Order: sequence, then structure tokens, then C-alpha cells
Amino acid sequence: MAKTVISRNFRYPSAELRNRVRLAVKERGFRSEQAFLVAACERELRESDSAEATDRLEARIAATLANTGKQVQSLFTLAHAQFALTNSLLQYVLTCVVEPPEEVLPAARARAKARYAKILRLAGQEVATRNQATL
Repeated sequence: MAKTVISRNFRYPSAELRNRVRLAVKERGFRSEQAFLVAACERELRESDSAEATDRLEARIAATLANTGKQVQSLFTLAHAQFALTNSLLQYVLTCVVEPPEEVLPAARARAKARYAKILRLAGQEVATRNQATL
């Protein structure tokens, strides 16, 4: 099967460019100016395809980062809402608890503060445990 040869004359815009091409042909070991020009065209086309692929990849990465930012913000808002709800529930429960008689009130308050501190400590440990499990 014979190769189809398509030829085209090339006119250099300046003598300086032609001399630079001839020098590059000799330095880089090409058989002819035509071989050098064909290689340069192939490389340019390859790099153009690569640049387009890189642009598409950058666009996908930017979209992913934007989406991740939105998700993190929604998680942040959810965490605040959960904390506010838990705090309100705890205040409600503490408000509805019957007050003890005056003579044991200081001891009851001390026990209530101890229970509250224990609840906060356990909640903090739970958050830390979940964060470690996530990592």
C-alpha cells in the first residue's frame, strides 16, 4: 500500500527564522527542515490537546472545591443548630426539675453543677472520639 504524500511549500517570514530553523535541524539531528517542521507541528498539536485537557481538569477541580466548601458550610450550620437544640433541651429539663427544700438547696445545686459538668465532659469525649474515628 503506497503512502499518500501531501506536500506544501513553506515560505519563511524572515531570513533570521530560516537560519534559526536550519541551526536547530543540525543541532537536534533532524534529517531535513521538513522533518523538523513536521515534528514541531506534531508537538504543538499534542501540547494543545494537553492544554485543553488541563483546562478541563482545572475546571472540574475548581467545581469540586466549590461544592466541598458548600458542604462544609452546611455541616458547620448543622453543628450549630444541633448544639443550640441540645442546649435548649438541657435548659428546659433543668428548668422543669423540682427545686429541693431550702435546707438542702446548696448541696442539690452542687450535685446539679457536677451532673452538668459530667454531661459536658462526656459530650466533649464523644466529639473527640468521633473525630479520631473519622481521621
